[in-house]
Amino acid sequence: MTDQVLRPDGTGFYLAGGELLVASAAEQTVTGGRQVDFSVTAGLFGNAHMDLMLASWSNAQTDNLGSVRSEDGRLVLPLRTQPVMLNSLPSEGRVQLRTAGGLHNIEGDWQLVLQFRNHAGSSLTWHASLPAEAFGTGWLAPLADLLTIDGADSAAAGDAATSTPASPAVTVVHHADDGYYELLVDGQQAGLLVYHVVGSHLSITHTVIEQTYRGRGLSWALVGRALDDIRTRSVTVSNYCPVVSRFVEKNPDYRDLLSMPRPA
Repeated sequence: MTDQVLRPDGTGFYLAGGELLVASAAEQTVTGGRQVDFSVTAGLFGNAHMDLMLASWSNAQTDNLGSVRSEDGRLVLPLRTQPVMLNSLPSEGRVQLRTAGGLHNIEGDWQLVLQFRNHAGSSLTWHASLPAEAFGTGWLAPLADLLTIDGADSAAAGDAATSTPASPAVTVVHHADDGYYELLVDGQQAGLLVYHVVGSHLSITHTVIEQTYRGRGLSWALVGRALDDIRTRSVTVSNYCPVVSRFVEKNPDYRDLLSMPRPA
């Protein structure tokens, strides 16, 4: 995975690199002379109508071709990425791949990996196979749903899910310097709630639950405890996260905490 030399001044997780993985069946598309252009774009909070290029690759740029490598039977195309803060991105980004002569996609032939890191050394990985929509008008890809927490102990999570019922120790830790709340289950990383603060206004942007911990109601434990803590701070609050929206719908006692949400 390539990393960027430039790091943002802000705290929190930022886009640090990315790769497009191409199966052998699709290699001819990249190396056969047809132009290939790949992009990941998204709006930003406060300016949803302006698309920002998050990641890109084109074989029209010769230096891009020089960085292509083969690994485990796939071509690996290192992407040019912008070190955009995760907490400034909306819930979806547009993924699009275009070629001069059109493209016939087979599921799994093209896979996208994006890496987010913070200054403390923690990292998140976004990984997806590109669906058919990505080869036409573009795929509106969910952001938080496809993020995984690097270093999370999936084996421990699996053991906990299949063991005899016992109340797990659920802890929520506030990482104020990096703009997120961390969910720990029996000491293991299980989720994050990401936000950013501008002045005295706090915006909740994403809730991430590690895949092996999903379906156990843990997202609501994270959201509830995070909102309880946020309530003690002298800030106004906006929410852009659909998980938090669903939580507040079911728990109306929290409605007074949130300002009117603005569209992402």
